[in-house]
Amino acid sequence: MLTGSGLVLGGAAVGALSPGWARAGTDPFPGSADTTAGAAVPAVQVGPGDARYGALSTGFNQRFSGTPAYVAVVTTADQCLAAVREAVAEGRRITVRGGGHCYEGFVSDNPGGVIVDLSGMRAVGQDPAGGVALQGGCTNWDVYELLYKSYGVTLPGGSCYSVGLGGHVVGGGYGLLSREHGLTVDHLDAVEVIVVDADRSVRLVSARKGDPDTGDLFWAHTGGGGGTFGVVTAYHFRDLPAPPPVVQLATTTWQWSTLDPAAFAILLGNYGGYLAANSAPDSPARTLFALLRLTHVSAGTITMTTQVSGDDPAVLDGFLAALDAGMPAGAGPTTTRRVMPWVEATQTLDGSGPNQRGKYKSAYLCQPFPDRQIGAIWAALTDPGYSNPQALLQVDTYGCRINAVAPDATAVAQRSSIMKLQYQTYWTDPAEDDVHLSWIRRFYQSVYADTGGEPVPNGITDGCYVNYPDVDLQNWPALYFKDNYPRLQAVKARWDPTDQFRHAQSVRLPGG
Repeated sequence: MLTGSGLVLGGAAVGALSPGWARAGTDPFPGSADTTAGAAVPAVQVGPGDARYGALSTGFNQRFSGTPAYVAVVTTADQCLAAVREAVAEGRRITVRGGGHCYEGFVSDNPGGVIVDLSGMRAVGQDPAGGVALQGGCTNWDVYELLYKSYGVTLPGGSCYSVGLGGHVVGGGYGLLSREHGLTVDHLDAVEVIVVDADRSVRLVSARKGDPDTGDLFWAHTGGGGGTFGVVTAYHFRDLPAPPPVVQLATTTWQWSTLDPAAFAILLGNYGGYLAANSAPDSPARTLFALLRLTHVSAGTITMTTQVSGDDPAVLDGFLAALDAGMPAGAGPTTTRRVMPWVEATQTLDGSGPNQRGKYKSAYLCQPFPDRQIGAIWAALTDPGYSNPQALLQVDTYGCRINAVAPDATAVAQRSSIMKLQYQTYWTDPAEDDVHLSWIRRFYQSVYADTGGEPVPNGITDGCYVNYPDVDLQNWPALYFKDNYPRLQAVKARWDPTDQFRHAQSVRLPGG
């Protein structure tokens, strides 16, 4: 049960109450108008010629800058509802922007359409039945700071402070407390979502867990990805965990100059071996989360950040010792450690970085790295024909409480993995696009050459993460959603039958 009451704001106007919250008894966002009437103050429309247009139609990944008819900047659920109605009446495609962190052009690439910008909807309120209501425009940082300071709880979300809650949660968001407390969607209880019916009428629906009418729409928002079913104006979470008062943070560094293929293989083998032995749901090591950044050799070093809940050093000591086992003399790392308040650590571990051009790919691993994959990773990271200190493979720890949930209980089907991989490369000059895109594509295809160039679910790899979208994927429905895809299509057919909400990798209507 949460303590405290009232409303806290993330630097924006208070949002409107949706029908589901009204039925709960008390508006967590007081001062709202009737969302069924559509009588909101109009949203701000930013079109071509406005000085803000370029910035609002370009995302975090600066490879993608769009040409929408306008960007509708909304600050209430009423405004959002009216903006969607107007766009539908005009026959314009709608895409939705929260934090702007979509890795592909799914939001920006909307020529002549409407981008609905939710960044003004950042209120956090308490539900009278317990739990919290978060508006759809919140960012990770809003959530961590406001939930912690007002209620002493948190979401087990990601380390990138400026990522929007909307895209993060609906893709099955994870973070540094997920081994201990599961995914964000494992705590989700309801969503308020604007949908478009077959007759193109627009309404706001409260989709609640277990509800006989709306339960499937709720389920689709527990990992079905953003931009597929409607516009989420608010999220309702229940039984959120309390974060630890303090955490241990360790930064570990290996010098590339001390590594050869054998030492590199030992390091990756030790990392995967530790996780294979320490990723059961009730493992004592569930309090540990590590981010191993295998940077290109041109960076000079490989780094790893590790967070462990509490101040007992036993788990961290055991992990670091396991990684160093068998390493050749001179190839060992240096590690700095400190204990700090958890809320301060959320600011320290900012993974957002500057806005640049980028390309990303992903994979889940259920077992330690096969030897052939380690060899392919080494070859790509030491490729003499490529030099980029910002190119890397990040290997995150996974499993534990994440894997305590059945693969069909939420739309996140990957519930048996021990590692989550994110292939990344960043640059600023558009003239270099082909160089960097070619390298990361070769890298990925070489690692998964045995399975057609993609990490197909086969007991070793387990597909890809929908929140790290990759338009290169050939069989993305099976890689993202596995056996859950037909059910997602059925939800699409009922709740977005006209395919109003679509992008290159949105859930297709049945037969599509």
